[in-house]
Amino acid sequence: MNMAIVRKIRELEASIQQLRKFQKYSYDEIKDDLEKLWAIEHGLQISIQIIIDIGNHIIAEIGENEIEEYADILDRLVKHNIIPLEFAENIRGMIGFRNLLVHRYSEVDSKIVYSVLQNRLYDFERFIGYIQSFFNW
Repeated sequence: MNMAIVRKIRELEASIQQLRKFQKYSYDEIKDDLEKLWAIEHGLQISIQIIIDIGNHIIAEIGENEIEEYADILDRLVKHNIIPLEFAENIRGMIGFRNLLVHRYSEVDSKIVYSVLQNRLYDFERFIGYIQSFFNW
């Protein structure tokens, strides 16, 4: 059992738990509240980064180190039957969303942030489940 992966899964679980606290708010309560909005954006950014980190750790353990883009990690996890293709395709957009949050290429749409908060946290939990299944935890 790779302890780095276990730590990262615990971090992801904690991040999801924190993000869930914001789900009780309506869009109107969040859109103009920079403190809440930034907390949600940061939590989502961290959560997506943790998925990337876990994938990197697993790919390194498998011995595949030629990753050019973060999206390649998902392809490798599919290739080794760690996550299903349908799931990888579903979360692929999260990596682009993370880049938007990190680099602020354009103004981040608060409606998208709110939608991800309300509708996509389960993707993080599913990812944890796939990793735990792969390692038989």
